[in-house]
Amino acid sequence: MRIIFLGGPGSGKSTVGSRLAEDLKWPWISSGEILRQSKEPWVIERLKTAQLFDDEMVAGLVFSRLHGVPNAILDGFPRTFHQAEIMISRGEKVDIIVEMKVPMEEVQKRLFLRGRDQDTKEVIEERYQMYNHDKDEIMAYLVGNGAKVVTVDGVGTQDEVYQRVAKGIQEVINL
Repeated sequence: MRIIFLGGPGSGKSTVGSRLAEDLKWPWISSGEILRQSKEPWVIERLKTAQLFDDEMVAGLVFSRLHGVPNAILDGFPRTFHQAEIMISRGEKVDIIVEMKVPMEEVQKRLFLRGRDQDTKEVIEERYQMYNHDKDEIMAYLVGNGAKVVTVDGVGTQDEVYQRVAKGIQEVINL
């Protein structure tokens, strides 16, 4: 089973997704975390300026971790429609999409507290707008290829949001 977490920057997808993966004892595969752990100078430089990475390269990194893994939680992948197309074309089925909804004001508050150098107001707004621009097309494509959607209010304590996610996934599985 493949469960993907989609949400704008600061939506809580990593916090909730990694906790769910730990509880299920499944791998948590985060494209952002894979890139942040890189020691490659060009990757580090791109991260400092919050530039996005090539779809094929990111897909390759994610797929290298999915190989032979029956169940996984994916965080922030696919981030673009092309990444979704790559995923389906390579035979990766998405079973459940968890969409984390958080308003811009809350996103800014969370990301400023996180304190990463690249989390400037302008970068946050640009990434938030990019996510909102692309998400409907990505989700429609994945739903058209069999995925079910769980939309969750991502505002609240970590436990409250986690419980909403767990309940939503359980409801979809039991349909």
